[in-house]
Amino acid sequence: MMIGIGWALLAVLGAVLVIRLATLPVLVRAQTAARRRALTALGEDAGAGAPGGIGATVGEAAVVVLTAVGAVVIVPTLSHFGDRLFAKPFDPVNARYISFESHLALHMARTWYVTAFVVCLVLWLGLSYLTQRNVLATGMPRQAWRSTPTRLRVLALLVLRAVLAVFVLPVILVPAALVFQVVALITSLRPKTVGPGAAQQPPLSPYAATVPPQQGYVPTQLAPPAPATPPARPTPSLGQPLGSHEPRVLGGYQLLGRIGSGGMGTVYLAQRQGSATQVALKTINLELLDDGELLRRFQRESEVLAMVPGAYTARVLDSGVDQGRPYLAMELLDGRPLDVHLREQGPIRSAEALRALALALAVALSGVHRLGLVHRDLKPANIMLTTAGPRLLDFGIAAIVDGTRLTMTGGGPGTLTYMAPEQFGDERVGTAADVWAWACCVVCAAHGASPFAATSTGAVIRRIVETGPDAAAVTAVRDLDPGLAAVVTQALAIDPAQRPADGAALLAALAAARQAAPDPAAVHDQITRGWQTLAL
Repeated sequence: MMIGIGWALLAVLGAVLVIRLATLPVLVRAQTAARRRALTALGEDAGAGAPGGIGATVGEAAVVVLTAVGAVVIVPTLSHFGDRLFAKPFDPVNARYISFESHLALHMARTWYVTAFVVCLVLWLGLSYLTQRNVLATGMPRQAWRSTPTRLRVLALLVLRAVLAVFVLPVILVPAALVFQVVALITSLRPKTVGPGAAQQPPLSPYAATVPPQQGYVPTQLAPPAPATPPARPTPSLGQPLGSHEPRVLGGYQLLGRIGSGGMGTVYLAQRQGSATQVALKTINLELLDDGELLRRFQRESEVLAMVPGAYTARVLDSGVDQGRPYLAMELLDGRPLDVHLREQGPIRSAEALRALALALAVALSGVHRLGLVHRDLKPANIMLTTAGPRLLDFGIAAIVDGTRLTMTGGGPGTLTYMAPEQFGDERVGTAADVWAWACCVVCAAHGASPFAATSTGAVIRRIVETGPDAAAVTAVRDLDPGLAAVVTQALAIDPAQRPADGAALLAALAAARQAAPDPAAVHDQITRGWQTLAL
């Protein structure tokens, strides 16, 4: 039985809404896949987090196409004029069919027809823009949404949709697309977490537990004497409960809960038997104990961390092997990694906090380089933001400067968008590579992404070895602290000889930029005061 034009339209849109709600999981995964692609384009690790890949993108496209075909096929069967009014592209002349059925004057019918179409089209395009912004901006690096290529791509997509809607698509698809877009916008308000921070929910770092804010370790090298009576520490939660297959005691430590785990190892909240001190105890998963290379990397991480000074680095408290299983006990840190902080709260906007971060990392590198070590993987994921200041983590691929140890030909250690030009060639990688990575991390903290982030691996490498950093990224540092930006620019020189040679030279350059002496006590005081301006 044929029904009126209005009822036919409502029937089709109701069916479209039902289909959209029934396929909501496909939409969620497709939005997650878009977030993964954006992170990958920035050179970030997008592997962890909610599911969503090319299959979800293809599935979402199939849902859209099949729903559109169904709407175009069904609407003529519901109304006398459905095939002429809804199943054909937009044409003001078709308003006469509304006039026939509703007995309106032709000019009134045409006004209703054109106005309804334009309103639906504008709303569809506007909600499409807002959906894209939510997907690429919420909990993502700033560059994922604010980069010029992303904005141009979104604009081009909106223009293409408008052209297709006006000249090609059947009229029924515009209100149907609006229904789909409303649901997509609502879904995008709470996007799924992806990337490095998603693998640890909670905690946000393998060295951090889910603990209330607390007074962390104050580096003894730069700090004033500790008070006679230390403040009471809140009792941390036990993290995730231990599984039946997991040990309860390892190396004399009682395991209280699981902080986090990955493909290679697990970090436990632990407590030395007979002591109230709680630690982060790291060990290799049982199924990987036969992997000789992994065991060697774990061992050298223990050795390197034991040598590194405690100022703004995670301290090693103990290490050993228990029943064939190596373990590493480290101080328990509060806070979260820099990359997670940037995704959730955006770039650092306090000049004092940014300088405190830069100084603390320079102090940490100074201690590392003084021992003849090169970190080789300095990046936001390895910088822990604690209440006591930044901490440099993960020395698992650190190398002795002379290259006689801990180096594998073709190993390519490092993370692409934080690697120095010499790491792509046959040159010896020295402390200047850490200085380069330091500059990249400072820029990332102020800008939200590495200054060498690009849409492809080749583009990243070209920026590093040829064209130089993104000018807008370096400007973000200059707007906060011109002196710091000058040191950052120097540290990003392609020739290693033109950079500060190591962490000590970096500290000297930072002090010279402010016309001050690199006095350790003054540096510590500046870091402490500046860090208090950052909301963690």
